[in-house]
Amino acid sequence: MKQDLTSLEPLLACPACRGTVRCSNDAVVCVACQARFPVQDGIPLFARIGSPSETDEQQPGETSEAYQRRYQQDARAAQYNAMYRDSWAKTLSTRREARLLDRLLESQGHCRTLLDLPCGGGRVSAPLARHTDLLLEADIGLGQVRYARQNGRVPTTQIWMTASGFEIPLQDSAVDGTVCVRLNHHLPTAVERERLVRELLRVSRRFVIMTFFDYDSLKNRLRRLRGKRPKLTMRVDELRDLAQSCGAVLVTCPALFVIGSGHRYALMVKQPI
Repeated sequence: MKQDLTSLEPLLACPACRGTVRCSNDAVVCVACQARFPVQDGIPLFARIGSPSETDEQQPGETSEAYQRRYQQDARAAQYNAMYRDSWAKTLSTRREARLLDRLLESQGHCRTLLDLPCGGGRVSAPLARHTDLLLEADIGLGQVRYARQNGRVPTTQIWMTASGFEIPLQDSAVDGTVCVRLNHHLPTAVERERLVRELLRVSRRFVIMTFFDYDSLKNRLRRLRGKRPKLTMRVDELRDLAQSCGAVLVTCPALFVIGSGHRYALMVKQPI
């Protein structure tokens, strides 16, 4: 079920200055700084390509900017989602993730609003939709958002947009919760990984569920022993301290699989001020 974008105005904020915005059929405009974000085929385009990293920290492999540009085109997004659909291993992983999400979301009670960022092609939309009245589907890749809107429909009301995890176009505590699956481990610097966590907690009133690749996981230990290129990881204690600095508690972080995967699902719950 779709919802008129203007109904979302009380939740939205300019990603550039966090000012109030006004929505129309062709654009979202910031009242404060006059930044204009076009609406393309009903999808507001808030995402700005770039990185918040201001350090000289370098990591081998793909930059954040390159990753952000990868799925702008519909064809690339369709290819990526077909890979997840057709691989038995990835299908098994998705089923396990759906069970984990159900369990973690159930522990937090029903939501009025839930943000799914990055939504990708809608791979986990179904398990999320069961726990909310309104599901905001956001991804930095326009191709992914288009694919999700076409293929990830659920009975729950949905609104789609492009957005960066570094500049989420929402007010502070705008949504009850945020789910961020398989983004953190793509960010090549510690500055970016920290910025993402802070943004997720900023826009969430009650909780955040986020995946990360555990530095101390068996898979990452074996990689280090074999001299392979290190994964882009976080430590559990590091995430616990970061959550605490943002007024939240790391309640649990179950592993996706103890063997064969280094991913964990972290549940961070905001504390009353």
